[in-house]
Amino acid sequence: MLSPLCVFSQQADLIWNPELSYSWKTSDRMGYNAKLSMFNSARDFDNQAAIEYIEPQFSFSYGLSAGTKIGGGYYYRLSTPFVDGHQYEHRFLEQIGFVSYLGDRRIGHRVRLEQRIRSSSYQNRLRYRLSYDFPLDGEKLDAGEKYLILKDEMMTAFNQDAADAENRFSIGLGWYFNSKQKFEAGFQYRTQDIFSDGGIEHLFLLSTSYYINR
Repeated sequence: MLSPLCVFSQQADLIWNPELSYSWKTSDRMGYNAKLSMFNSARDFDNQAAIEYIEPQFSFSYGLSAGTKIGGGYYYRLSTPFVDGHQYEHRFLEQIGFVSYLGDRRIGHRVRLEQRIRSSSYQNRLRYRLSYDFPLDGEKLDAGEKYLILKDEMMTAFNQDAADAENRFSIGLGWYFNSKQKFEAGFQYRTQDIFSDGGIEHLFLLSTSYYINR
């Protein structure tokens, strides 16, 4: 009974993704975010290929209404920074985020368009994310409480000769320390290259994120 699971785990990538995020606002509507993200391979933890990429990020958002924001940003990705022949990527993005309600439950939506300028290629990508989080104690999130996070994101690259798609499902737990700090840890399952001839690839990702708000 356990042998199929063992074979599946051997074929899938195992990743730890730590992030540090800093946000600030210059007005009631205008906000900014700077983030540093890393991809660490659990299989290569004892050699130079352990860090698959380092990615500094900068983004901004503007509130159109109480439940709708538009924004953009720039990411720079340096792949395998400690291995010869590393690759880079410049990524520009435009997005809109809005909320809807299912009863009294608040559902978050985000649509993002990306232009990915790589050292070897160029790619456009369209992403749609659905998210829902709620406090574990009561209906209102107070300082010191925990909350549950559920997300699912679908994406596709639409300028390639062959169609390609990916899906990311995440479940996590957050700790809301106060209005200026919070910490989240989550588990993500990715199905990649859904429409490729080589077959679907699987990735398991453990994320740890620390958020600071000014």
